[in-house]
Amino acid sequence: MSKIGVMMSENRADAQMSSHFGKAEWIMVIDTDNPVPTFEKNMVLNGKCASENVIRQGCTDVIVADIGDGALGHLQTAHIRAWAAPEPVTGNEALRMLREGQLPPVPAARAASRHGEGHGCCCANLAASEAPSHCHG
Repeated sequence: MSKIGVMMSENRADAQMSSHFGKAEWIMVIDTDNPVPTFEKNMVLNGKCASENVIRQGCTDVIVADIGDGALGHLQTAHIRAWAAPEPVTGNEALRMLREGQLPPVPAARAASRHGEGHGCCCANLAASEAPSHCHG
């Protein structure tokens, strides 16, 4: 059994995927044993929280249109494979493309090069004293 997360702009499988991982309002989760999708609301709209949601859902794979290095690093640490979907594409189309081997893997995260970069969350460009309390770096 495996679970696939698809980063969505709406909570419908026929809706367009979100253009960015951390800004996805919904995560569509498909269990390969039960193809009926479920939808998880991404409340905070940042890469770290989206990563945590995907991990909490037990996903083994995630389909994204774009993802920052910090969020990608969180997924890689959890051994979740990230797949790059073209834009624009619906959630259903992205799933079909993954099943048919048409999606390339997202390249490995690069090391953060600027101070504060690579958290995978909304505080990436803030000084440490300005970071929101929900940021765990």
